[in-house]
Amino acid sequence: MSKLEKLIQKVLEGRDISYEDAENILLKLGFHLDTRGSHHIFRKNGYPKNIAIKRRSQLLPYQIRELKEVLRDYGY
Repeated sequence: MSKLEKLIQKVLEGRDISYEDAENILLKLGFHLDTRGSHHIFRKNGYPKNIAIKRRSQLLPYQIRELKEVLRDYGY
C-alpha cells in the first residue's frame, strides 16, 4: 500500500489528518492551490466545488468531511 493510499484510508476512516497530508492528497488528485490570506483554496477545472482549508496542525471535522466527499467523487 502506497503512502497516498494509506493517507486516503486514514481520511475515509474519519481519523485525524494534518493539513500537509490533506494538501498532498488534493495535489495528487490534480487540484491547484490558491492562497487567500490564511485560507488555502484548492481548485480543479471540471470539479464543481472549491475546497477551502485553513492551515493548522489538524483538520477540523467539517474539513475532513469535505475531503471525504472529494475522495468519494474520485471513486475511493
